[in-house]
Amino acid sequence: MINNSIVNDFLEGIVDEDDLKNVKAIIEALIEGIETDEAIHEKTGIKLNTVRKLLYKLHDASIATYKRNKDPETQWFTYTWKFDKEEYVEKITDFYTNRLNERQEALDNLENNLYFVCCMDQEHFKGDYTESSEYEFYCPVCDYELEPYDAKKEKTLLKRRITLDKKNFKKFEDAINKQ
Repeated sequence: MINNSIVNDFLEGIVDEDDLKNVKAIIEALIEGIETDEAIHEKTGIKLNTVRKLLYKLHDASIATYKRNKDPETQWFTYTWKFDKEEYVEKITDFYTNRLNERQEALDNLENNLYFVCCMDQEHFKGDYTESSEYEFYCPVCDYELEPYDAKKEKTLLKRRITLDKKNFKKFEDAINKQ
């Protein structure tokens, strides 16, 4: 449920790549029922400030919730955290669905349209037939001719990514269903 490339990509949208390992450890601690930032810190060895920062990021993403209680003697607030598994699964499912749709749309677009690129530097221009014809098949950057774009590599890469995403999401679903 935690170690999956789709989950990694989703979590990297919430935290920096450097914090990915830490946020996974925090999520695992929350799943195990550890509720306070100090207890998570003790279990994981992650700095207390980092634990707090990442818990708030998980809260902002609606994956973790907290309750705040005031100690009557010390007047200090204590926070008890909970992992929202249903929201987590829903967010990852939405992330996967959106990414799959974007990749499928890009693949369909490549398969159903003819693209042209600058013959001197493909970074200058890439456009479909209609857009290329507006420039009379000359690059708007350097004024060299446009040539047909061979999308074979890009199509293959998109197909591979789509297949891999489907496989990884199936593994994620299987892990969720086992719990």
